[in-house]
Amino acid sequence: MIWRASFMEMPRIILSAGSSDSGKTIVTAALLRILSTKGRLIQPFKIGPDYIDPMYHRIAADRPCRNLDSWIMDERTVVSSFVSGSIGSDFAVIEGVRGLYEGESPVGDEGSTAHVAKILKSPVIVVLNCHSLTRSAAAQLMGLKAMDKQVNIAGVILNKVSDGRHEDKLRRAISHYAGIPVLGCLCRSPRLEIKKRHLGLTASHELPEAHEIIRSAAELLEENLELDKIIDIATHAPPIEHALETRTFEGERVRVGVFIDGPFCFYYHENISALREMGAEISVIDSLSDQRLGESLSGVLIGGGYPEVFSKELEENQAMRRSLKERIMDGLPVIGECGGLMYLCRSIEFNGRRRQMVGVFDGDVMMHEKPKALSYVELEAVRSSPIAHQGVNLRGHEFHYSSIENLSGAFSFRLLRGKGIRDFMDGVLCQSAIGMYTHLHYLACPGVPAKFLNECRAYSRR
Repeated sequence: MIWRASFMEMPRIILSAGSSDSGKTIVTAALLRILSTKGRLIQPFKIGPDYIDPMYHRIAADRPCRNLDSWIMDERTVVSSFVSGSIGSDFAVIEGVRGLYEGESPVGDEGSTAHVAKILKSPVIVVLNCHSLTRSAAAQLMGLKAMDKQVNIAGVILNKVSDGRHEDKLRRAISHYAGIPVLGCLCRSPRLEIKKRHLGLTASHELPEAHEIIRSAAELLEENLELDKIIDIATHAPPIEHALETRTFEGERVRVGVFIDGPFCFYYHENISALREMGAEISVIDSLSDQRLGESLSGVLIGGGYPEVFSKELEENQAMRRSLKERIMDGLPVIGECGGLMYLCRSIEFNGRRRQMVGVFDGDVMMHEKPKALSYVELEAVRSSPIAHQGVNLRGHEFHYSSIENLSGAFSFRLLRGKGIRDFMDGVLCQSAIGMYTHLHYLACPGVPAKFLNECRAYSRR
């Protein structure tokens, strides 16, 4: 690994808001689509640990989205992830998380969009939910601007506007009181509604009309958008100083299977890339249609998603469940994150029906109407596992509506923050398989994929 100090000039903007449900995702997707159709190669980013918004970004920009999180990652990692992710692109569009100043602490920056804006020296454009607002729109913008003078609020896009008359009032109020440029306006329309489900917005691959929603939003926004001004704001963002990392892998390669399908769709693009950079050859597995694991696999990764929604289909694919269990009992290294953990348990109960799953872990999964956990997580490894040596500390996040009953077995992690599976413990073990509610970002913990791939190499040499 080689580090070299350098500077990068990358036009960039952050789209933020005063709160959640302001329409950041649809406006971000619309802007990504507009810029992409102008012959520019646009790189999307999402602040925070979210999986679903990046799916819409990918559709809009036709390019994988990357996540930036200043609580899970240190500042150098935020910068290096942004720089490496932006290489080869012309323009970066970054969607914020929740409100501009919402982060890990009510009195600190970490984890907030504002923190990332300062780390990346990026101008911020506020997406303002203008429903039933006129002068209060100006007041909100004035408050956001006054909160931290180091955050460069360069403009506002008005969202959920009633009509032209409402827009005119908003523009006059904002000009008079806040002095912040209005760069665009998007009126309310049923064509732009993205359905919600229990983990947030409906995943884009489950929403056949996602492409149409993004196309419609782009058309409507472009009618009333100061695109040249936005490009000018982004272009004047200062150069970013960074340490350029160069990796060359020369070790033993192994084949890792990754379940990527309807039930298991929550993956950070960077995690798959990190596995590849460290020597993994990735094989995609479909839990619904594939009948068995390939003999050449030396490890398996099963990410999060919605296994409960697909529990009937997962139960019906007995051949895959049997193949996976047999290979795990034979020592195959496996990581099951959240949805993957649920799949590896004995059963899942959803909508009054209990379905049989893989059964590597003897727990039974129950789904609930309200979240059982939504938090950043800090882990301490109390025993070695396929992903960490004893004593290692990791940061991640958890978000799930399920709980697990009747689970026995050893746990590998104690939670210093968060809930975990049970009694502030996470990472249940069986042979060389680990199941955990915590989602990890491998750029923040490169030792995790390194340890996992070493376990895979040991398995392949048997």
